[in-house]
Amino acid sequence: MRLVTRAQWGAKPSKYDLVYIASTQGVKIHYEGAYVAKSLADPGAHGACAGHMRDIQASHLANTKEDYSDIAYNAVVCPHGYTFEGRGLHKKTGANGSQPLNIKDYAVCAMVGSSGLTEPTDPQLDGLVDAIQWLRNGGGAGTEVLGHRDGYATLCPGAPLYAWVQAGAHRPDGTSPQGGTSGGATGGTTIARYQVEINGLTYGYGATGTHVTAVGKALVARGFGRHYAVGPGPEWTDSDTRNFSDFQVSLGYKGTAPHEDADGVPGPVSLQQLLGTLPGKATTTTAPPFPGRSAFVLGKSNPAVTTLDGGLVRRGFTKHHAGAKYTPGPLFSENTRRNVADFQRSVPALAGDADGYPGPLTWRLLLS
Repeated sequence: MRLVTRAQWGAKPSKYDLVYIASTQGVKIHYEGAYVAKSLADPGAHGACAGHMRDIQASHLANTKEDYSDIAYNAVVCPHGYTFEGRGLHKKTGANGSQPLNIKDYAVCAMVGSSGLTEPTDPQLDGLVDAIQWLRNGGGAGTEVLGHRDGYATLCPGAPLYAWVQAGAHRPDGTSPQGGTSGGATGGTTIARYQVEINGLTYGYGATGTHVTAVGKALVARGFGRHYAVGPGPEWTDSDTRNFSDFQVSLGYKGTAPHEDADGVPGPVSLQQLLGTLPGKATTTTAPPFPGRSAFVLGKSNPAVTTLDGGLVRRGFTKHHAGAKYTPGPLFSENTRRNVADFQRSVPALAGDADGYPGPLTWRLLLS
């Protein structure tokens, strides 16, 4: 998640004390309901988003009819996928239309309008899911995800965003916010729809090839084929995911939501346990020299972390991430550490000290 705090975007102080709420039933999605320039979504225009936030807050503070205490939303997501802190966690929103609705749900607004920029970008949809997850993890939000128009007479959040809410409020890769799916009339799904690459072969929703058929046949042979209607095939479907999830659960893996250990998307360990081998072309490269433990300091950047990330991606240890997927880079983040710990737990020689901080042996086994 890429969070921009109130201090970072230059928020003015609240006019009145904001009302504390311990939890909500869920989150309502909003749009600005006015013209938003299409140029705001240009790749190089993110520098203008903080000013746009200040404009939204100023318009709300100047609204004498509503007499807002502050910007009305708990969070606002820009077209580049950044979540701007509005009222924030555990603060009653002012955006949902009535006091009961404001207590019932948090409010998250996308920087799209009723004209000009009307279609949310893919990074923005990712950011909306990040904001929902932030409110769930830190603010006690429940699993319901609705549009502003659900329960209040308004066109908000506009047709494109409301269609996204009704379809389940998924990321572009098909996954839902962790901790639950959209509720109420919107339905939704917790099926994992992302892909991983293991030894050059792709697994997960939409992957195709004879290796996919081989996985399906192996699942059936092991008694994990109950979700197939017509049997295994060369295209990875939700049935393959559900059957592989059943197999992972049988191995003792926990958590069937997307990006959890038993979500039905193979990792190299569970795949090898199913097939007895790992198909594809295994890497035979020699690991580069270990850069030293000082290269891996939480919150610090080092070029060696990018090399480390390459090994994590190749081996499929990428379930912890802030956006739609794990992206290699020089920052040794908490997600990097957790992914390294997952790799360490998968290797008997490392499992006894799986703290997520690479030492020489972890480095060599991951990158060789």
